[in-house]
Amino acid sequence: MFRYFSAAVILAFVGCGSSDIGYVSGTVKMDDKPLAGAVVEFFPEPSGAPAIGLTDKDGKYTLTLGRDTKGVKVGENKVQISTADGGAGDDDGYGAAGKETVPARYNVKTELKETVKAGNNTIDFKLESGGEIIQTPENY
Repeated sequence: MFRYFSAAVILAFVGCGSSDIGYVSGTVKMDDKPLAGAVVEFFPEPSGAPAIGLTDKDGKYTLTLGRDTKGVKVGENKVQISTADGGAGDDDGYGAAGKETVPARYNVKTELKETVKAGNNTIDFKLESGGEIIQTPENY
C-alpha cells in the first residue's frame, strides 16, 4: 500500500511542474492556402524563452523550446510568422534564410497575440496577403 501511495505522490509532484507549459500545434494559411516553410514563433509576455515551429507543406506546425522540448510557456504570447527565417534550410528547418513573403503585420510589426493554456492547444492562423513586407538585413 505504501508503494502505491508513494507512486501517487510522485506523479502528483511531477504533474505540477508541467502546468506552466502548453503544447501548441496548428496550421498557417495565407489567403486560404497552406503556408509552407514559415517559421512560427511564440514569445511569452512579459518574458520567457521563445518557442519555435516550422510549417510543413500543408502549413502544419508544432512548437518546441529548443530543438527537442515540445511546448511553450502558458499565458499571453506575442506571435511572429515569417518566411525569411526558414524553409530554405536543412532538413530540420534550421539554416539559410529565405525571402520574406509574409506582411510585416504578422512578423516585425506583429499584431498577433495568443493565449496558451496548460495541456494541448490547437492554434490556427489565417493570414491575408497585402500590405507592407519588410526584408530584414538577415535575409540577404
